[in-house]
Amino acid sequence: MNMTRLSIKRPVGISMIVAFFVVLGLYSYYRIGVELLPALNTPYVTVSVKYPGASAESVEQEVVKPVEDALSSVSGVKKITSTARYERARVTLELDFATNADTVAIDASKKVEAIANKLPDEADSPVVIKRDMNAKPIVELAVLSDHSLADTYTETDNVFSEVIQQAGGVSEVELHGGRDREVAIDVDREKMAAYKLTLAKIAAAIKDENQLVPSGSVYTETTKSDVRVVAQFQKPSDIEKVQVENTAGKMIPLTAVATVREREARTERYGRLNGEDAINVLIYKNSDANVVETAANIMKSVEKLRKTYPDYQFVVVSNDADYVRDSLHSTMNTLIEGLITTGLVLFFFLRGWRSTAAVMIAIPTSLIATFFVMYLAGFTFNMMSLMGMTLCVGILVDDSIVVLENIVRHLKLGEAPDTAAEKGRTEIGMAAIAITLCDAAVFMPIAFMQGMTGQYFRQFGLTIVFAGAFSLFVSFTLTPMLASRFFRKGYHPAKNRAFAFMDRVEARAERLYVEVLNWSLRHTKKLLLSILAVFAAVVALVPLGLVGMEYMPQTDESSFTINIQTPVGSSPAETNRVAERIEGKLAEIPEVKYYMTQAGGSTAYEGRIKVQLVDRRERSRTVWQVANDVRAFAADIKTADVRVAETQTNVAGIAGVGERRTAAAPCRSSCAAMTAPCSTMPPKRP
Repeated sequence: MNMTRLSIKRPVGISMIVAFFVVLGLYSYYRIGVELLPALNTPYVTVSVKYPGASAESVEQEVVKPVEDALSSVSGVKKITSTARYERARVTLELDFATNADTVAIDASKKVEAIANKLPDEADSPVVIKRDMNAKPIVELAVLSDHSLADTYTETDNVFSEVIQQAGGVSEVELHGGRDREVAIDVDREKMAAYKLTLAKIAAAIKDENQLVPSGSVYTETTKSDVRVVAQFQKPSDIEKVQVENTAGKMIPLTAVATVREREARTERYGRLNGEDAINVLIYKNSDANVVETAANIMKSVEKLRKTYPDYQFVVVSNDADYVRDSLHSTMNTLIEGLITTGLVLFFFLRGWRSTAAVMIAIPTSLIATFFVMYLAGFTFNMMSLMGMTLCVGILVDDSIVVLENIVRHLKLGEAPDTAAEKGRTEIGMAAIAITLCDAAVFMPIAFMQGMTGQYFRQFGLTIVFAGAFSLFVSFTLTPMLASRFFRKGYHPAKNRAFAFMDRVEARAERLYVEVLNWSLRHTKKLLLSILAVFAAVVALVPLGLVGMEYMPQTDESSFTINIQTPVGSSPAETNRVAERIEGKLAEIPEVKYYMTQAGGSTAYEGRIKVQLVDRRERSRTVWQVANDVRAFAADIKTADVRVAETQTNVAGIAGVGERRTAAAPCRSSCAAMTAPCSTMPPKRP
């Protein structure tokens, strides 16, 4: 007994089998992750080293070369690119796409640790990271209050960031802006000379009095207790009690030569929201975490902070999950609209609800069952997988409608419903298989393309193949069974004005088609020449520049970033002055909702302004028009390099996938100053 006959004779059994896959699909639906794009194995590992006060030449000789030599033996590396600039060194490993970036990152860490003693003592410890498209903040918020900036920063650093860090999926919380508090000891030079003291002696005395010293262990018959001497300063008044020995051997109170007071430290970093001092909080997610779920967890933590600390404001400047959620909802709505439109078309062309239902049941059944296979394959709901499901709505109809049309033909011949269903499917079975195999032959190779493009389209191609396979199964089982039940009393299409109108449209279309076909058969040369001319004209659109080319389409995500670089050696205050000029321009643009500024910090001559626009429905200009307005203003700033970049989540992580090389070749460049171009050194083979 073949599959179709079994389905017709055992309708309950086949219904349970189909329902089993549907239930598994629904179960998987709520467990599949949500992302904007498929997870990418970004083939880059970066080693960064900070060397305070060193020139680009010193960084190259003392840091870049030792790190390069150590990393040249790492396997799976296609190319090594090194950059030496003032106070900083960066060595980037470009990997083969088949290489596991996590494994290379671990190997690189071990190699760098092995040569740590060869690096200058003043250099910071090397930092090894796997460059990932997700290595960007998913949520940016600002903390404001009526408290002093130092107190706000302390509370954010010690309390707020810890609460946010505990949210599921969060990997790092980065703070910008604010002030540090310090205890300043202002020494009177004349009094210090009069008491025969030196700054070195004062500093040594303070250091000796501020100790936390392990002092051994105390044992009893049943216990062991560790003992330590706690002699650390708790408040500024403790420092005032310090005694300093002068050159004559006498003890001098510290207060006799200096004053001790707590104050805000020198401003080394700036943070503002819409021109008002604030603490900028940048929140990153784990590379394997779900962006929507992580953002939801973060927002729950923020709401908890708002209730617990009502005297602080927590302003969410940007949330990547909003764009992801809106994009996926739009794609899902398109999918639903496609299902409804398909149902209407089928209703008018198949002349009745029975035929329409037999086909329409096959579409959601196949799609829902596909969720289960997607879950097993580790896929997520993203633009590519949902686009594949949207595209295959029409494909899913093909198998069932071909089978149903042949079943209806047998019903019109007067055969019994069960016999018509079995014969109709049997006769057309190979055609349905051919349709599905053709789809697989087209989309399966797309799923196995190499490089970054292959990673993007893998879920797209395989989703269509999975859905097509389930569609074929449904057309061989569920569709014939439903047809045998729906047409138990035979095929009797309804008669009404709508269907009569469709009959006239179809008859007219058939006559027109026959005329066109006859003309084509009589004028074969003209037809072929016309087709070739149209084909050549279409192909020529690209080289003629009439149709542009880009890796991915641009999207208006209602935000852009302004990066500021002042000359190397500039103070944070100078960088801040440039940022304030740009802020003045942003305050005049009506489409701007928030602009969050950070300047100084770990790199004094760099700054960044995150600009968030109002919703697209509330503005007349696009993000590119607003950004170009800012670019025109920034062109007049001669004291800094200002670059404006629109947020493009869909193309993150694409840059740098250029030429291929057969062996890993370090390429080194040195940047003596930000205003001077980097000079690329000859490649050195490992």
